[in-house]
Amino acid sequence: MVTADTIRTAIGVIGNGTALVLFLSPVPTFYRIWKKGSVEQYSAIPYVATLLNCMMWVLYGLPVVHPHSMLVITINGTGMAIQLTYVTLFLLYSAGAARRKVLLLLAAEVAFVGAVAAMVLTLAHSHERRSMVVGVLCVLFGTGMYAAPLAVMKMVIQTKSVEYMPLFLSLASLVNGICWTAYALIKFDLYITIPNGLGVLFAVAQLVLYAIYYKSTQQIIEARKRKADQVAMTEVVVDAARAGSNTNTGGY
Repeated sequence: MVTADTIRTAIGVIGNGTALVLFLSPVPTFYRIWKKGSVEQYSAIPYVATLLNCMMWVLYGLPVVHPHSMLVITINGTGMAIQLTYVTLFLLYSAGAARRKVLLLLAAEVAFVGAVAAMVLTLAHSHERRSMVVGVLCVLFGTGMYAAPLAVMKMVIQTKSVEYMPLFLSLASLVNGICWTAYALIKFDLYITIPNGLGVLFAVAQLVLYAIYYKSTQQIIEARKRKADQVAMTEVVVDAARAGSNTNTGGY
């Protein structure tokens, strides 16, 4: 007979996979940064914020804080390493004030997580209390991370285009949120349920916007393509006219 713990573990493994997809989604951005040797106008804030979120969840999953949470540790430990790689690349290819800002944020995050860990382990003497303190902080940071797509959703509504809101990432966010919400509900964990439940709602909202604005997006892309073709044709005509004028001038 399949037990609830077995089902929970299986769902957690799937959740690890979908979360890994989300963690790896910025790879094309950092490949571009590496090729150009510059961070250009990209911001390090999303990656620094996700790094803090991962560090807090790793702390939450430790046996001394919240026992039997190995799958929480594995994916967030992996995510922490991935985000640290992104932040390191950002530091390598940025300079001046931008680099100093990232270094200060990174130092502040490490100090904050270290301080929380020290206080929780020394002042809270039960798993319940430790889980509550770290869990509440995880809910705050996790909700903030899941709410990040709201800015993209606002842009979609304003431009009536889903061009910069990839369907694949929205679907991956939905599956990830469903997996971790189910994982938390089987053996009820309020602190995992809240941010991931909100993640499901935000992902569904993104898919609804995708359905609403998909047709208008295609029309916008087609209009842009026709305009580009017209500009290219105009340039060809102008170049041909100039060439003809130069030929006539040479004939005199």
